[in-house]
Amino acid sequence: MPRPKKNNNNRRPVLVKAPENKERNNGVGRLLGTKDVGSGEHKYWQSVLTKVREIANLYSFQRTDTPVMENWALFKRSPRLKSLYFWPISKTDKVALRPDLTHGLARYFLDQNLWEGPQPVKLFNLGPVFRNETKVQTGRYRQFHQFNFEIFNESKPIGEALLIVLACQIFKELQIDVQVQINSLGSFECQKEFLHKFVKFYRDRGKKIKLCPDCRKNLARNPLALLNCQEPACLEAKKEAPQITNYLSEESSQMFTRVLEYLDELNINYNFDPYLVKELNYYTDTIFEIWPVNDKGEIDGRQSLARGGRYNHIFDQIGGKPLPAVGFAGGLERTVYKLKEKNLIFKKEDTNIVFLAQVSDSARLKAMILFTELSKAGFQVRQAFTIDNLKDQLEEAKRVNAKIILVLGKKEISSETILFRDVEVGVQEVITQKDLRDHLNKKFNTKVK
Repeated sequence: MPRPKKNNNNRRPVLVKAPENKERNNGVGRLLGTKDVGSGEHKYWQSVLTKVREIANLYSFQRTDTPVMENWALFKRSPRLKSLYFWPISKTDKVALRPDLTHGLARYFLDQNLWEGPQPVKLFNLGPVFRNETKVQTGRYRQFHQFNFEIFNESKPIGEALLIVLACQIFKELQIDVQVQINSLGSFECQKEFLHKFVKFYRDRGKKIKLCPDCRKNLARNPLALLNCQEPACLEAKKEAPQITNYLSEESSQMFTRVLEYLDELNINYNFDPYLVKELNYYTDTIFEIWPVNDKGEIDGRQSLARGGRYNHIFDQIGGKPLPAVGFAGGLERTVYKLKEKNLIFKKEDTNIVFLAQVSDSARLKAMILFTELSKAGFQVRQAFTIDNLKDQLEEAKRVNAKIILVLGKKEISSETILFRDVEVGVQEVITQKDLRDHLNKKFNTKVK
């Protein structure tokens, strides 16, 4: 409320306009870098949260919530170390507010000895994260929310492909058009050779003198920041800079090629960006970002909706044994903003679960294509593409209460058939793949074409 000035002359009080609600000196206003979510906005948040949970169930990811407070030591080798909020609780221990969800899930994996059970382990989480941003900008907060998906102990490129497909499906079902930006950083050895060549390239006097002042400083302390500079002279120099994919080992190159082949086969809209980089002490091999596309088909490159990749050294960095890992985090605030642009709200779907199993490497790709087609058509499909053993896949089908189990193997691929098992009736039969939708429609009394 406006407050009157003190009146010492018996005159009518003069109203003074209250300050804008930024970071008020009296500490009552909302803290800069945080955000209120009112009742009018919650409908958009619930739409996103509901869709994320549905897709997590669709791909058999297990919800796991970890504390917002963790031991500071968990993040001491994290690229987010400098942005931690932390405080001492004893002479030797410090508590930190989590800057991401990945480290907490990795710690949970180790604490619960999950490597001893069925592998790989697929976890997802939702919640707030905190970063001590010195310069708060539009769309960047000190407290914000993420949805996070992780596959632990998965070394095959199917891990990256599965997560990218999953992320794209979330945004597609929210009617947000996106494009995947993707690159490979290779192993730590590849990165070391690239960084040496990269810095040497820019230290050439003829190139260094043309860089902006910030890039000349970053060349010594954070050379990869040069790739994100938008100054014309720096953009021109980047055109000739070394690309990290030119320094990939044969193993890393083959792995990246396989990821791209999966995306091609699954018709994922992606762009290979050789200048897309992440923290080199954290990520290895495939990295990706998901950017919104506007109505004109143009990429909105100001803020990504999700980011992720492979980080095979996270477990040995937090005190465990080396295990492969891949994951991504999506931004809830940014996703909600896109929904609000179109005023889109979504309702929860019905569930008649169909589980799609595969029993060979050659069947996996066909199963992934069929899975995408059925889910797009409106069927509630589940899968376990990262599990090879059929018995373990059937256990997963039982866990999700599947009413129908479909099984694809080499024999079924060659004959264009599929094993159709009705769990409720206890009957199974071999049907042609072209008749599959008719059988599902008859079972669930639907009319999906």
